[in-house]
Amino acid sequence: MTTPSDDALLFDVHAPAPATPVERLLGLADLYTQHNDRIDLLFGGRADLVPNAYAASSLRLEREALTSIKAVRQQPLPAIEPVSSAIVRLKQIAYLTGGATRYLIAARQAVPEDDVEHARPDRRHGFGQYIWLARELTALAPQAIVESATHIAARLPDRARSKTTLPGLDASKREVLLEVARGHVIVSQQYSERDYGRTVTVDVEVLRCLEDQGLVTREPGSAPPFFPGGPSLDRVRLTALGISVLSTVLDSPRHVSMPAVGPVPAPAEANTTHARR
Repeated sequence: MTTPSDDALLFDVHAPAPATPVERLLGLADLYTQHNDRIDLLFGGRADLVPNAYAASSLRLEREALTSIKAVRQQPLPAIEPVSSAIVRLKQIAYLTGGATRYLIAARQAVPEDDVEHARPDRRHGFGQYIWLARELTALAPQAIVESATHIAARLPDRARSKTTLPGLDASKREVLLEVARGHVIVSQQYSERDYGRTVTVDVEVLRCLEDQGLVTREPGSAPPFFPGGPSLDRVRLTALGISVLSTVLDSPRHVSMPAVGPVPAPAEANTTHARR
């Protein structure tokens, strides 16, 4: 198997400079969300099949994960729970991503050569099965990275923390920022009215306020539809400012909830609850 290059990634890598360890982790979670969205769009017939890009992006995610782990381990963190478990989970994510890369390389080699442009993946057979297996390995990465970052942020020295603050960032805004960081917030536009939805309720007015403050942004058509055949949705993502601001308030113990990390299938398109209006 040949190693994929970074010539055509599914996402842009723009790490804050200089980035704190927590900012790196929040940016990494966002990259995983973008990567997973593109695979979901591919299965929904909403994205072109670019065989090299998927494997190259997975390999880049693995490298970024290892770089983030190195940045964390360079800090004088106490060798206690839950810090040690958080670092182990980050390592697990990197290892699982390596497995995903191998599946995506195998998928690239299994793509029909005679009609690549019109090939559509079937998760039960051929190259589609390899792609779906890779998707399962990265399904929980965004949430697991954010929760690991939460444990680490609580014990970082002041010199390793972002100094970016924003007045008026109350608990409701912080909670929505966390949901965005975890890759849980998407937007649909129907009947000329914006409609927010995911598997938990998100306050629309709070989300709009965060947009106005430049902490989150919407990426049109970058998320899979709620239902098969439906329109592509807009992913809500943290901006660079949003990453910096969230990193300064990420160490509240009540937000800590470490999920398991493993090859768990991605959430189905159904069972999505709309936000309050």
